[in-house]
Amino acid sequence: MRALIDDAINLVRLKVAPLEHYQYPFWKLAIALTLLGVIAGAGVPELGSGGGRVLFFVLFTWLETVLFARFIGWWLRQAGWRTPLPLLGLVVACNGLQLLMPLLSWLPDDVAQAISLALSLASLYVLVNALSRVTKVARVRVVLGVLAFAPVALGLMMLTLTLSASLGWVNVPSDLLSDTTSSQGASSGADDSAL
Repeated sequence: MRALIDDAINLVRLKVAPLEHYQYPFWKLAIALTLLGVIAGAGVPELGSGGGRVLFFVLFTWLETVLFARFIGWWLRQAGWRTPLPLLGLVVACNGLQLLMPLLSWLPDDVAQAISLALSLASLYVLVNALSRVTKVARVRVVLGVLAFAPVALGLMMLTLTLSASLGWVNVPSDLLSDTTSSQGASSGADDSAL
C-alpha cells in the first residue's frame, strides 16, 4: 500500500511514471477503492445512517472506477494509443486527493464546499495530466473522453442509487428526486430544442 500512496502523492505533484509502474496487485486496488467508497459514504449523511449508505458508495466507487478505466482505455486507443496494460491502477492512484475529503468536516459548510470543489477540479487535472503523459495522447482528447464518460457516470449513479434505495441501504430525500426529475425534464427539453 505504501507504493500506491507514494504514487498518489507523486501524481499530485505532477510526477508521472511509465504505465508499467502503476500495475498494482489486485488486493491493493481493492483496498484503495473500498477506502475511497467508505470516505465518500461518510460524507453524505443526507442519504441515511448506517452501513447501507457506505455500501452504496463502495459499490458505486467500484463500478464507476472500473468502468471509467475501461472506457478511457478504449477512448485513448481510438486516438492511436497501443499499450495492452490496463489503466485501472493509474486511475485509482490519481484519486489520492479524495482521501482529504474527511478533513473538510471540520470546516464551515461554505468553506468546505469551496474546498471540495477545488479538490475535485484538482483531481480531474491530475487525472488528465497523468493519462495524457502516460499514453502520449493530447490533453484535449483525454478531457473529451472524461466528458464523454460523464453521462455514463450519471446514469450509473442513478441506477445504483435506485437499487440501493430498493434494498433499503439509503433513504433518498424527496427533494433530491424532484430536483433530478426536473433537471432531466429541463435537459431533455433542451435536447429536443437542439434537435
